[in-house]
This record gives sequence, structure tokens and C-alpha cells, in this order.
Amino acid sequence: MYLNTRALILAATLAVTSPLMAGNLPNPTLDEAKVLAQAQEMQNQTQPEKRKFVKNELALTPEQAEQFWPIYDEHQLALRELNRRRIENILSYARAFNQGSLNDKTANALAREVFDIEKDEVALLKHTYRYASEATSPVQAALYVQIEAKLRARLRFEETDMLPLVK
Repeated sequence: MYLNTRALILAATLAVTSPLMAGNLPNPTLDEAKVLAQAQEMQNQTQPEKRKFVKNELALTPEQAEQFWPIYDEHQLALRELNRRRIENILSYARAFNQGSLNDKTANALAREVFDIEKDEVALLKHTYRYASEATSPVQAALYVQIEAKLRARLRFEETDMLPLVK
């Protein structure tokens, strides 16, 4: 399989997911299930570090923290769904690629899902910024969405850097 384990783990690194993340992917293979379990374990280890990093960067007052952390948690929950969709899309692409090529119908569906995920991610950042700026300040909210956007951009780069081009 061209798409290696590292690519899928990187795709899942920021997700808070269940071991059955690929629940909407028909018939996950044993290798896919193993990668998803590894991604879950990695997430369990990295999520507290991410929260600590955000906490240190934002330097919230106790009052701000009380209002901000539920917004953060909601954002992370929404990221879970985006990451699930992204990983399923990558797995679907890997399956098609490994079969030799993409047909037009599959390529169209995969591309549209990429666009939809990106659109939903921007909408999520806008939503989070709106509420975080009311809970903290516009500067702190901008910093938070900047942190999230940078992490997501790095994740997308790592994913796409490892994916072969469509043939």
C-alpha cells in the first residue's frame, strides 16, 4: 500500500476520535483498523499537550478561562468530525490509488469532499473566533484560531506531502 502508516497517523494526530473512526468507511481492512488504533493512542497522548500549549499561549484570567474552555472543548469536538471525514477521504483515495487509478466518479466525489471539509473548517474557525472573542478578547481569540489554523495547515501539509498524485 503506497499510503503508509505515518500518513494516516499524521492525519489523525489532532483528532479526538474513537478506535472505530472509519465507521463510515465500508469494510476497513485490518491494516486500516491498526492505523486508526495507533492514531487514537497518539491522540490520547498529544491532546493534553495541545491544551497545555494553548493555555500557556493565551494566558487567560480565571474569568476568561471559565468562559473560554467550553468553547475550546466544543471546537475540539467539531474537529473530531472534520478529522474523521478527512481520514475517511484519505483512506478512500488510498484504496482507489492502490487499485491502479481513479475513475471520474470517485475522483469527483473525493475532490468535492476535500472542498466541503475545507469549507466546514473555515466556518468552524469563524464560529469559534466569534465566541472566543466574546469570552476573552479579540486578540486572544485571534491567537487561538491562529494556533488552530497553523496546526491544521501543518497537518494538511504532512498529509498531502505523503499522498501520491492522481494518475
